[in-house]
Amino acid sequence: MNIEYTCDDNFVWLAGISMISLFEMNKNLKEINVYLLGDNISDKNKGILREISSKYSRTFVAIDVPELDIPEILCNQRWPRSVYIRLFSGQLLPKDIKSILYLDCDTIITNDLSQLENLNIEDKIVYGVKDCIGRLYKENIGLSEDTVYINAGILMFNVEKLRDMDMSKEISGFLNKYAKTMFFADQDVLNGIFKGDVGVLNPKYDLMTLLYSYSYKEIQSLRKPTAYYSKVEIEEAKEKPCIVHFTTCMLNVRPWFHGSNHPYSRLFDMYWTMSPWSKMPYQVKKKDSKEDTILKFLLSIMPKKIGISILGILHSNVRPFLVRHKTRLL
Repeated sequence: MNIEYTCDDNFVWLAGISMISLFEMNKNLKEINVYLLGDNISDKNKGILREISSKYSRTFVAIDVPELDIPEILCNQRWPRSVYIRLFSGQLLPKDIKSILYLDCDTIITNDLSQLENLNIEDKIVYGVKDCIGRLYKENIGLSEDTVYINAGILMFNVEKLRDMDMSKEISGFLNKYAKTMFFADQDVLNGIFKGDVGVLNPKYDLMTLLYSYSYKEIQSLRKPTAYYSKVEIEEAKEKPCIVHFTTCMLNVRPWFHGSNHPYSRLFDMYWTMSPWSKMPYQVKKKDSKEDTILKFLLSIMPKKIGISILGILHSNVRPFLVRHKTRLL
């Protein structure tokens, strides 16, 4: 099975912890070949990842990413250049690779991935798990409300089809139309350029933090997602996830920060302890933004149902409307 990570030198430790969970939970797989598309990764860190892979008799290949034609408008402090590298997998990966599973660094593998190894992906360029995105966000990037919109953190690429695309041209074409109205950066770009060529994975392959922070009914009120999973599909995925994705969420803290209450924080700690970075201290979460502070206060003083309803209007209606009209959200 071919696995891909992308990161710069700042997040090698997180990729390494994810790799350990991958190897531990998939000892039954005959082959696991990990490809790191690295943005200025040090030789020392490459060596550490290579040693982790060797311990499990797995293959590790570090690929130094050359200069790519990534528009400056896409890169900022929150969304560094490295998050867009995955879109160029077709031109960066070895020519003999036909398919690959991309994993964000902020993931841990919690179950067997053999079903993905045998997944038939000939029909689409990319497969992923649907994200909780509402109608207005989709319309802002030229998608209809019934269009599949996937999370960019776990992706199964048909690399053969990906190689046939001129990625720089596709990105530029998308930005010419939607640069001013997109909100979710690389994820909007991915869903925009692959529109109509996106397949759907079971939600157990990308369990995002939002799904552990709110009930299914609350998510419907908060995000107003369209073309999304049923309650049964989400609940079954939560009972036995295969990949847990530590996405940001206002009501939760990621496991490498002090005070995390994520239900899989202890499992993350276990893999962290097994890693070469076991002595690295927990991080301190940055102070909440003014907006998050206000929203948390509102949720604390209101009945939960009313607070989530108001938050849902702000998130799913007001914010995308203001983005569309080029108005800064206060």
